[in-house]
Amino acid sequence: MNDIMDTSALRLVHEEKLKDLQRQQANLKVIEAELNKINAKINKKEELTNDDTKFIGNLGWLTALSVSIAAVAASL
Repeated sequence: MNDIMDTSALRLVHEEKLKDLQRQQANLKVIEAELNKINAKINKKEELTNDDTKFIGNLGWLTALSVSIAAVAASL
């Protein structure tokens, strides 16, 4: 009986981690789209906005987030 409970608990944890991973992947797609827009501006030699500059400045923690997502994915 305990094995069934343990298996069910593990399944719930796995499903929750999978949902979290999917949410984070959606966030990364948004970030990737923003990076593509900024890259296009740079290639066209257009002026970057303050928001663009702020986004670029935040890339450090975004990199850390992507590493965390990879770690979660690896644990599944």
